Amino acid sequence: MKIKSLFNYIFLFQTVLNAQGYTLDDCIQTAIDGKKTVLSADIGVISASKGLKASYSRILPSIQASGGGGVNYFPEQVNFDLEELKFDTTNYFETYSAGISLNQTLYDGGRSWNQIRQAKTNLDISKLNQRSIKTQVIQKVIRSYYGLLQAQKLLNVSEKNLEMSTQQVSLVKKQFDLGVVKRTDLLKAQVAQGQARVDMLNKKTSLQNSRRILFNDMGLQDFGQSIVAIEKEWEASKIPSSGELLKILKNSNPNLLISKSQIDLGDLSYQMTKGLRMPSLNTSMNYSANGQTTSELLKAFNDDWSLGLNLSLAVPIYVGNSLSIQQQQAILSKQQAEYSYTVLLNDLRVQAELIRETLSNYAEIIPLNQSVVASAEEDLKLVRERYSLGSATILEVLDAQVSLIRSNSNLINVIHDARVQEASLKAVLGTLDIEYKPKEK
Repeated sequence: MKIKSLFNYIFLFQTVLNAQGYTLDDCIQTAIDGKKTVLSADIGVISASKGLKASYSRILPSIQASGGGGVNYFPEQVNFDLEELKFDTTNYFETYSAGISLNQTLYDGGRSWNQIRQAKTNLDISKLNQRSIKTQVIQKVIRSYYGLLQAQKLLNVSEKNLEMSTQQVSLVKKQFDLGVVKRTDLLKAQVAQGQARVDMLNKKTSLQNSRRILFNDMGLQDFGQSIVAIEKEWEASKIPSSGELLKILKNSNPNLLISKSQIDLGDLSYQMTKGLRMPSLNTSMNYSANGQTTSELLKAFNDDWSLGLNLSLAVPIYVGNSLSIQQQQAILSKQQAEYSYTVLLNDLRVQAELIRETLSNYAEIIPLNQSVVASAEEDLKLVRERYSLGSATILEVLDAQVSLIRSNSNLINVIHDARVQEASLKAVLGTLDIEYKPKEK
């Protein structure tokens, strides 16, 4: 992961330093590999997978080895050794023991298996949470990337506006010097030029801010690098029907799937508390030996060992009201999860429908705006020709110029909003992170 992340960082910085444009996919890949929130979600998945492995310990046997040694002191005693036919004295004796034991739970009311299911559900939730966080990161990068593209295009429009205003001032000044037009025409042209310059400076500031936001959303520090977003021609995407929206939403949205998993956890919690009322059956086996010396202990493992087999059954009879209260709480928790799922589903469905209607509207508005821009360009061209011939006023020229700037800006803003809304719909449906799934190197 670290090597892959470093590779993407180096690639991005090389791209930026070479002042080349880069794609939306490059930005998203960099954010996925470098944002701390995504890395934290990855750790959550790893931790949950470890928890799943640990949950199997309750159904597996446990084996323990034990050993011990001790010395007991007492007043000195005289003993007669029959083998050697002599007396000896002692004031202590040693004991050594060793053994191995095996314990196995045979039945515990299904609690062990339910804990495994609970761990699996928690792992699924952590993976879904990982998807949700990645979706949020991707959505923010898309919004800031298209925000940068929007700022770039608006700055281009503003620069063209300033260029036209400068040309207009130059033309009016020549005509004024020749006495063809009044001084008010020159003043109006100069005012329009000043306003165009102010607008361009504002657009430059907006571009710088958009660039900084994009760097931050990618998880990179801003060192003042130049960055250029590449534009692709806007095409209306296929908009799912209401029935398709609901189906995709239920099957793909990670937050909704997490809410559904919370219902499963509530059911498992109820089953586990229910299992506390069931009897538990356990078995154990012990193999051990004892000796007063280590050599005797080793010999005892062959000649004087002991083997014990035990089977125990425990039946809960009365433990107060704790079990019934736990069951009631588990039922209430499940009901809360079901209500939360229903509310979230309805909210997301309404949100998806609103975005769907907005996109349908954009599919009609954008072509109209494109035709308006074409008409405004042609109108400005004709008015400037008429003005040069003296058949149009400077106000008509300035109005046509303002109309072109406004129509261009409206088109840029609408296309930007449409692209952001397309990403928002995919984010709500839960398909955005799947679309930008990292490619294996």
